Order: sequence, then C-alpha cells, then structure tokens
Amino acid sequence: MLCFHVNLFAAPRSATFDCTWEDAAARLDAMPRMIFEPDGSFVVSGNDELGQRWQVDGHLFDFSGRLQRVELHGACPAIVFDDLLRCIGWPKQQFEFEMVREGTTLTERGFREAVARRHFS
Repeated sequence: MLCFHVNLFAAPRSATFDCTWEDAAARLDAMPRMIFEPDGSFVVSGNDELGQRWQVDGHLFDFSGRLQRVELHGACPAIVFDDLLRCIGWPKQQFEFEMVREGTTLTERGFREAVARRHFS
C-alpha cells in the first residue's frame, strides 16, 4: 500500500502536461469506484486483495487551458496509483513529485523509493 500526499507537475517543471484538464477529468471519471466533481475534486476508494480499505482524494488544477498540476492524497495499492497516473498521461508523460509534507521534489523513481522506505521503516 502506498501512502502519500503529492502534487504532480509535468517534468521538467517548465514543461506542460500533454493532456488537457478535460481529458484528465474524463479519464478519471471513467475509473471504477470514482466520484468526480465538476470543480476537479475527486475521490476513489476500495479494498485491496487482503480486504484493507484504501482511499485517494485528489484535485485537478488548470491554468491557461492546460492541466497545471494534480494533487493526490491518501493510500492505495500501487496498481491503483499507476491507474491514476495513466489518467494524466503516464508513462509517456514524466512527472515531478512534490512531497507536500516533506517539502521536497522527486522524480518518479525517487518518489517510489521514498514511499517504500517509509512503509518499511
């Protein structure tokens, strides 16, 4: 189970997302167990294979007609996290992961390593 509070930006930070806010919203809205609101906020939840409850709250932000950033907060299995990322263009689109509580920005690999260390420490 991954536990996180991150802001996702297109990488490098000077780049823009390949998809629009509307494209990301439509993809997220199509996910199973997703509740998507017109303001860009969403929540998706479920149970993992062991019956452990998980939930991710998120929000899409746009600027000048493009997706500007995505906030994700919660916990979920890695496969669900990957599904969320696919909705905003991953793996073709690379992201910077701004760790909100830690105040650091990481690559995807760095983010996954940091989350794994936190889980096992």
